[in-house]
Amino acid sequence: MAARQTSSGNKKTGEITLMERRTATQQVESVLKNIKEKTGKVIRVQITSRTSIELPACLSQEERDARVANYIKLHKSKI
Repeated sequence: MAARQTSSGNKKTGEITLMERRTATQQVESVLKNIKEKTGKVIRVQITSRTSIELPACLSQEERDARVANYIKLHKSKI
């Protein structure tokens, strides 16, 4: 059996290593977590059995209904 080489010298130009990919994924997850913490409490509103959206919990029922109606208007093909 031949030993597998793990030299970074074999890396092609522009190729992303597994470690770089993991680091990028962790950074994205961290940013999303920070954004969710800043937005405060949210509620999940179910549009259809397969579609739901998150809205700020501080909205009144009329504001929620308006946002749901706007979502349905803008995304008719997805519903």
